[in-house]
Amino acid sequence: MSRRKRAKVETRELEEKLKQDDSESDQSEKSKITSSSPTSVGGRRESSSSRTADAKDKKEESKTEDTKNDDIEEINYKEMLNSLEGAAFQSRLPFDKMSSLEAECFSDLVGPSSHTFVQIRNRILKLWFEDPKKQLTQELAVQKMEAPYNGDPALVMRTHAFLERHGFINYGIYERTTPIPTPPKGKQRPKVIIIGAGVSGLAAARQLLSFGCEVVILEGRDRVGGRIVTYRKGPYVADLGAMVVTGLGGNPVTTLSVQMNMELHKIKQKCPLYEATGNQVPKHKDEMVEREFNRLLDATSYLSHQVDFNYYNDTPVSLGQALEWVIKLQQKNVKHKQIQHHKALITLQERLKTNINKMSDLKELLNSMKTEKDALLVERDKGVTGDASILQEFNLRRLNREMNLLCNEYDALVSTNSTVEEKIAQLETNPPSSVYLSVRDRQILDWHFANLEFANATPLGNLSLKHWDQDDDFEFTGNHLTVRNGYSCVPVALADGLDIRLGTAVTDIQYGGPGVTVKAVSTRNPSQPQTFKGNVSSPPITLPLFSYKMNSWLINDTLNHLCFSDYIAHLPTAKSSAVTSEQ
Repeated sequence: MSRRKRAKVETRELEEKLKQDDSESDQSEKSKITSSSPTSVGGRRESSSSRTADAKDKKEESKTEDTKNDDIEEINYKEMLNSLEGAAFQSRLPFDKMSSLEAECFSDLVGPSSHTFVQIRNRILKLWFEDPKKQLTQELAVQKMEAPYNGDPALVMRTHAFLERHGFINYGIYERTTPIPTPPKGKQRPKVIIIGAGVSGLAAARQLLSFGCEVVILEGRDRVGGRIVTYRKGPYVADLGAMVVTGLGGNPVTTLSVQMNMELHKIKQKCPLYEATGNQVPKHKDEMVEREFNRLLDATSYLSHQVDFNYYNDTPVSLGQALEWVIKLQQKNVKHKQIQHHKALITLQERLKTNINKMSDLKELLNSMKTEKDALLVERDKGVTGDASILQEFNLRRLNREMNLLCNEYDALVSTNSTVEEKIAQLETNPPSSVYLSVRDRQILDWHFANLEFANATPLGNLSLKHWDQDDDFEFTGNHLTVRNGYSCVPVALADGLDIRLGTAVTDIQYGGPGVTVKAVSTRNPSQPQTFKGNVSSPPITLPLFSYKMNSWLINDTLNHLCFSDYIAHLPTAKSSAVTSEQ
């Protein structure tokens, strides 16, 4: 699977604690399973019948372990939500300081006052997570606020209002214990028209209703959910759109799963790869290529963030380009290693050749000296006397000494040659790879690239090298899960009690005056136009970003288009520029 960095500085200690708890629980469960497993002799099962029984037991144990792991994760998240630090983490807020939004909204709080605010905020969040099925009122928050943070009820109520206004508490499906707010006397109740009954539209509608607005949702399809759609046939369920809960840590879906009937099931981490032949990729090969894939990502990250290599010929570099360049550099490095290997072999062989030639010269010299010595010995045996005998003895001793030195030198060369030959044998036995990636390795690596494209919903050539992973700091934590009873249970539950006009396709949005006019047609009978009027300046449009970037929306394969240029013009500059940007 593709590696995703998770740099969550403010929640690192909490995550480490949870991982430690997981590890301890896993070890406990493994010890239980080991103690209850069938006995074996010498690592082999006793009989074929026992092997069959063992396989069944192993399967049951695997199921039991999966269930227990699910329970362990659920317990860990319950423990996390019951702590102040966990409540802040689950709300995607720093535990010990204000967020930038909080600092902006509570700019009057500095020093100890800001610390008091953070403590009050964490306690209100904890109260909400303790019972997310029921509205957390200001009165209850003030009542349950513990000392010494209950000394300023006004700050508690102000903090509660902020959290409720920004959707940190009292969101989703919960029981209201107070009436919906009504407008002041003489003021008209805000009427909001929401375009799109996907999760964004439904969540916005529920929030606006809780704030006292009148809401109507226009949806072109005959169902709610947008890109969440579940196919059901008899007992079978299959999600055709969104299907994975990408972690429960920091995910609002965690709260929704408590509020409604969501049957979450942890996805197994094991992901075997199969080749075109149908054979499974060997584990060592799979792990080796995955490590190399992660090294490539690390290299591109280094190029971008350390070397600041993000443009080439004044054009932004894509992640796909950077990966291919790094691969080519690696291929070049392989060739360089081959050259160095051959150079090392040649150097050793030249050294061996020089030593052998030197040994040959020494051998010839020793032979000639031996001949000279033999001649001197013959002369001495003839009984030479006087000065001649003295000179003869001197030459014999000289020859013995020189021959001894030459023999020592010869032995040293023999020892050196033995070492050189061993090094040559090692180099010849372990040559460097002739290629960076074999065809088989590249196929496995391409799977990782494809998986990364799947995770980012676009080819790697479209991803910015510098910004492709900018959302990593905001990723949810924990195991990925699926919804056994279908993800559509979420939008269906959110839609309960809302005024939703299905099969109503918007054709025009008219601004001007005190409100907005939205024109639509029935998808069942396009000849019957409908008009909806709201008294707010701009309707929430919850269509996918792609729809805005297309700048028009084709309805029922006709020539009727909904143009978004006027709507985009009403957005804040930062958002409108993001919509119209080509990057």
